[in-house]
Amino acid sequence: MSRKSVYLVALVAILAIGGTISVNVSSKTTSGGPELVGNMAQFQPAKTLLVPPDISWSTLDGKPVALRDFKGKVVLLNYWATWCGPCMFELPGINRLQQTMASDKFTVVAINIDRNGTDVAEPKARELGLSALKLYVDPKQLSPRKLGMRGMPSTYLFDTKGRQIGKLEGGAEWDAPESVALLKYFIERPAYADQLPRTEG
Repeated sequence: MSRKSVYLVALVAILAIGGTISVNVSSKTTSGGPELVGNMAQFQPAKTLLVPPDISWSTLDGKPVALRDFKGKVVLLNYWATWCGPCMFELPGINRLQQTMASDKFTVVAINIDRNGTDVAEPKARELGLSALKLYVDPKQLSPRKLGMRGMPSTYLFDTKGRQIGKLEGGAEWDAPESVALLKYFIERPAYADQLPRTEG
């Protein structure tokens, strides 16, 4: 084989590899779903269409509140406790998120799960300046158990029909640009969950 032929074969091979790489990159960036970068790199979008969980908690004065009460809104549901260092770090950002994004399409629900409930949640909320967040408590931790929570902090995202569309286990800056962009992605796509495969049974 002549040197010219060798060069030609090598060039074809390089172009073929380049074409394959191009296709792979393209499919990754156009596969659908939100962009998971920065703070949201660990966010886990729901892989299947889940039945809305029947979970409830209480206000500080003991009135029951359920997830279904927020129907029509995308809900960012965050569990926190006074003994959880990462919770203390992320709560101010969650408060700012509620200040800037609360609307008829979106709200934050922050639930304290300390065993002493109101006695510790209210003072800590004042200390952190959580003026935009309505305080909720679940001292028996019934709702996080139903959701299968494994650690703290944990944050769940539900669509306008109360269906879980994602979660993040661990702390995050929820008012960071990439976090806000992810939330807006779901707010602007209320039918996102309808495209997910259904679970059997």
